[in-house]
Amino acid sequence: MKKALNQFPPVYFALVMSTGILSLAAHELELTALAEALFYVNLVAYPLLVLLFVGRALVGFRAFWAELTSHAQGPTFLAFMPATCLMGSQLVQLRHNMAAGNALWVLGLVGWAVLLYALLLGTSTARQKPDLEKGLTGAWLLLVVATEALVVLGARLAPQWPGPPEAAVLGLAGAFLVGAVLYVVLITLLVYRLTFVPLAGEEVGAAYWISVGASAITVLAGCTLLKAMQPAHALADLQPFIKGLSLLFWAISTWWLPLVAGLRLWNHLHTRPAFAYSPLYWSMVFPLGMYTAATLQLATALPLPALRVVPTYFFYLALLAWGFTFGAMLFHLVQQLRGGSPQATPPPAASAGRPA
Repeated sequence: MKKALNQFPPVYFALVMSTGILSLAAHELELTALAEALFYVNLVAYPLLVLLFVGRALVGFRAFWAELTSHAQGPTFLAFMPATCLMGSQLVQLRHNMAAGNALWVLGLVGWAVLLYALLLGTSTARQKPDLEKGLTGAWLLLVVATEALVVLGARLAPQWPGPPEAAVLGLAGAFLVGAVLYVVLITLLVYRLTFVPLAGEEVGAAYWISVGASAITVLAGCTLLKAMQPAHALADLQPFIKGLSLLFWAISTWWLPLVAGLRLWNHLHTRPAFAYSPLYWSMVFPLGMYTAATLQLATALPLPALRVVPTYFFYLALLAWGFTFGAMLFHLVQQLRGGSPQATPPPAASAGRPA
């Protein structure tokens, strides 16, 4: 049991992220039964993953801390926050449970303050640091996803918060802008990493799809924030700016899609890997679902109803990816229980720095 806890990969929270955003998109598209089914999947998965995550910290804190503050694996711990906030968004949107939503938002905020700053302080003060090509992967964009996820849930809850609406909206707008700036900084480094440093095939795997998810959740955060800003009359002048930024990040997210798909195809043709399930594959499902949900919200915020055509069909691509990945995960778990223990594919970060 102790060994299993010590080996629990935090990237598994991407399962909750993927399931949660697809549930919210299905709810928006009025696919009520599907939204409910995905909601119940998360009601089982989220508490279980939290118990494993906390259990790992308690059983082997020294190893937990060493991994959290490492360049290669530390960013994956940040998946806890968007998973928590998307679970909260499901409870708010599908069950109108504001109390649970507020509790999960606070939990996400505490996790953000502890885990994100531990990662940044730990990697900044480390005596030995890897070169950029060895230490930087798409997983670092979880700094953006974690920050914007707080805005998405917070903006849905803000109208119920006590006090002047301007105070809550100002804090959420600040977090939205911090996430946007983090994206610009990190994506600049990642584009440099991709275009000027030789890549091994494994290095452009699932983690780089977060470039789509991080820009798409910024769109969703901006559009959700616009709704929360309506009662905050003192900040009305910010609304066109937020709307413009949301459109900008949607364009960036759309631009990334064919690029990461092409890189993934090159990766497959270059390495010709045997199929083996890895929890990192959820990092490919989440951006597809997030792009769908973000485009739905942008179509309402602009408003541009014709834009809804894109997510109406794109949703089924995301759902297909979710179904394949969920099925592969169940098969992998069954094989482990039977003693087969098939090896998951190694994370891209583990092979970073190998020559192409």
